[in-house]
Amino acid sequence: MIVECVGLPGSGKTTICKLVTLTHGKKGSIQLRETRLNSMLVRASWNVLLLCCATRPFTIDRLKRGINLVAFLRHYQHRERVILVDQGQVQKLWSILSGADNYPSRRLHKLIVSLKPFAPDWIIWVETPVAVAVERIGKRTHGISRYDGLPLETTHAQLSASADLLKDLAKQYSSATRTKFHQLDGTLAPAANALKIDTILGGRN
Repeated sequence: MIVECVGLPGSGKTTICKLVTLTHGKKGSIQLRETRLNSMLVRASWNVLLLCCATRPFTIDRLKRGINLVAFLRHYQHRERVILVDQGQVQKLWSILSGADNYPSRRLHKLIVSLKPFAPDWIIWVETPVAVAVERIGKRTHGISRYDGLPLETTHAQLSASADLLKDLAKQYSSATRTKFHQLDGTLAPAANALKIDTILGGRN
């Protein structure tokens, strides 16, 4: 069973996942050597790289994010395990496209369709207002997000500009892959939201 969280940076995804009590794996729990090379993985990988190269402006950083997504797909090949990831495919797609001037929507749709064999069982959307997310990011003492260390005004402007893209990607992905979708209120106590994920993991449905 695979469950992935989606939400703006600062929405509380990582904090919530750390508080989930039921035993589960996490990102990095599947070693790279456990990748199962097959035609579905090759097709999805090719579509990821094509989208990265067709998105403007082209950047090496965007290509690196695409390669990271390809490598991450190995986690979705092991459904015999229970895996909860705070940033999965949808979040990584958003990371690739965020800040782009334009990208081919047909190419994106083709990519999402090719990811259907790797779709998680559940997408957990953590709904959090931009202002709340920005405030949390500003309080971080460390992190690897592209927003960490930026002036709050810059962070707010960038997240506001890309928030709709993330929500649209989640909807497109859920619709195309038929993945179950559950929304959490990111302004609630993280422990309360973690219990809701516990229920999903415990139900195995």
